[in-house]
Amino acid sequence: MKISLLLVCAIAACGGAPIEVTLDAPARGFQLASDSFEVKSGTETQRCFFFAVPGTGSDPVYINRIVATQNPGSHHLNIFRVKSIVKLDGQPGDEVIDGECFNSKAGNWADWPLVTNLQNSTPGNNLNDWTLPEGVAHKFMPGEKLMMQIHYVNATTQKTPGKGKGLVNFYQVDASSVTKGELGTVFATNQSIRVCPGDSDRMYEASCTFARAPVTIIGANGHFHSRGSKFEIAPYDRSTDAVGDVFYTSTTWDDPPLLQKLNIEIPQNGGIDWRCHYTMAATDCGDKSDRCCATFGGKVETQEHCNAFVYYYPKQQDANCF
Repeated sequence: MKISLLLVCAIAACGGAPIEVTLDAPARGFQLASDSFEVKSGTETQRCFFFAVPGTGSDPVYINRIVATQNPGSHHLNIFRVKSIVKLDGQPGDEVIDGECFNSKAGNWADWPLVTNLQNSTPGNNLNDWTLPEGVAHKFMPGEKLMMQIHYVNATTQKTPGKGKGLVNFYQVDASSVTKGELGTVFATNQSIRVCPGDSDRMYEASCTFARAPVTIIGANGHFHSRGSKFEIAPYDRSTDAVGDVFYTSTTWDDPPLLQKLNIEIPQNGGIDWRCHYTMAATDCGDKSDRCCATFGGKVETQEHCNAFVYYYPKQQDANCF
């Protein structure tokens, strides 16, 4: 199996246009690939690409390895399973540009389970290769609809040196190898945040309970925008209202780490507690119509996020906390 990753370089060094990332498709499994698109200077765009899991019939497709990459300059790449339709929708092959794709408070997200996410955006650090623990796998059904959401910023906070593009490979394994259980995911957002010019180390905290029975967290990632200074995730036990030791910390907003080798035990009726810390310069301005404060929303230049991505097994339920 070969992975070919071409990195974007300076135009002067390359002698031409920036080069796009490529991945050889899996010999067994499937690949999701977005179209390439321009990101004009001074703008940011979020695009939703719709796909169907290949195949027919009723036999599940089990995936135990995911390789994701994107052209440098991306703010994030997320993949979701499409469930309830409120406003955002598309048929396999469709692309929704901005509009409802950029609506962070849209009703769709309440039950669109997370599949995977990638926030690595700098040249040389724009690929994530994750093999799940032995015996654990993502489960998909042939024909199941998926959505790839890609956000690129080419403005003040981030720069896009070339075009936008995302690629994700899903490597299939036999059903007999899935001995520990199906992978579960959590997508949790705190929409109550408000950060204003002059704020220093302002912290927002929330909890999300998803474990009907004991589970093990194996991966985690945090996400906020340029005013974020520290992101923390810790175990939470709703039965005792106890918060455990922090197992995830990020102080880098544009390249936050995705931890892949965690082994965090979560008890029945447990979940996560996550905290976002923000500092905003007195001269910074988010929403000009709201005293320059930055409230929850997808726009990097003017709004803020406090989103946690968590991966665990065995899957209990589709868990999104909003």
